[in-house]
Amino acid sequence: MQVLQHCEPKNVFALFEQICAIPHGSGNTDRIADWVVNFAGQHGLRHVRDGANNVVLYKAASAGYENAPTIILQGHLDMVCAKTPDCPIDMANEGVRVTVDGDWVQAESTSLGGDNGIAVAMALAILADDALPHPALEVVLTTDEETGMHGAFALDGSLLQGRQMLNLDSEEEGILTVSCAGGLRVEGTLPITRVSQTGLRCTVSVTGLLGGHSGVEIHKGRGNAIQLLGRVLHAITEQTTCGLLTLGGGVVDNAIPLQATADILIPADAEEAVAEVVKRYQAIFRNEYATTDGGVCVTFTAGSADTAAVTDTVSTDRVLFVLTTAPTGVQVMSADMPDLVQTSLNLGVLSLQDDRLCAT
Repeated sequence: MQVLQHCEPKNVFALFEQICAIPHGSGNTDRIADWVVNFAGQHGLRHVRDGANNVVLYKAASAGYENAPTIILQGHLDMVCAKTPDCPIDMANEGVRVTVDGDWVQAESTSLGGDNGIAVAMALAILADDALPHPALEVVLTTDEETGMHGAFALDGSLLQGRQMLNLDSEEEGILTVSCAGGLRVEGTLPITRVSQTGLRCTVSVTGLLGGHSGVEIHKGRGNAIQLLGRVLHAITEQTTCGLLTLGGGVVDNAIPLQATADILIPADAEEAVAEVVKRYQAIFRNEYATTDGGVCVTFTAGSADTAAVTDTVSTDRVLFVLTTAPTGVQVMSADMPDLVQTSLNLGVLSLQDDRLCAT
């Protein structure tokens, strides 16, 4: 059953709903590229698909516009795949479940992919409309934009003749922006040393945050689960010995992490003290983030006695130093344009490996 059949413009949202049904996270764009190629065949459009799954579609000018400059319409095929912890959807193999709430199109328990599926839908709707007067069109749909513009870098520029391009990847409807933002992705590693230790195995988690896109929503002051967990773990080390077994948080580097979890080893007689630290920090976070992340939860689960390889004292201190001091969020606001974020950072993904901490 079509969910968006009453949304206007109908031709755009009909295509968008089809796009939502296709898994198309970054690095997983074979099926969405297949769908675009099939669309081109159905409408008799010349097209090129390259090895990066970029697809370029061409349509000749309509009558009377043969001498007008060619216009390039550009968007990207991939989306950020994020979901709530209890969501059963396998986003690598299933589409998102679209819903409508008043004036909003949403997805159940996952990211929607409006960035940038709606641009793809708009561009294809224009190509499909033979009654719409237009100059020659080149529609460029690139891949893996969300993870570093990899599709755009791989695109052969000689495929394009147009010199005027409308990039349809924007946040505000009805506004044209003559500029762009730069981005830099940094992958960092920190060597660690593990030692065998016996103690009580426990789990500490930070959940219940809203998260969000690290570009669009970085200015909203939402909590970063990785950093909040770092604060809790640091407070635990001030109370007792604590070795790290596992540590991880975040899904993709351009989404604000909404959950993070650590498995730790503590002395058996420290369970009550650690539980009290966790309880105290949940109260602290709910006060700090009452407006932006009022549902934040910090949980502590005690397991059984265990002997395992945990981070030694020096490594634990170094890991927690990174978690508690790494800059994240808005760094500089523009001095020229009111309310414009000029520079921001996001500690998006973190994992503790056997011999290193990895962060992006």
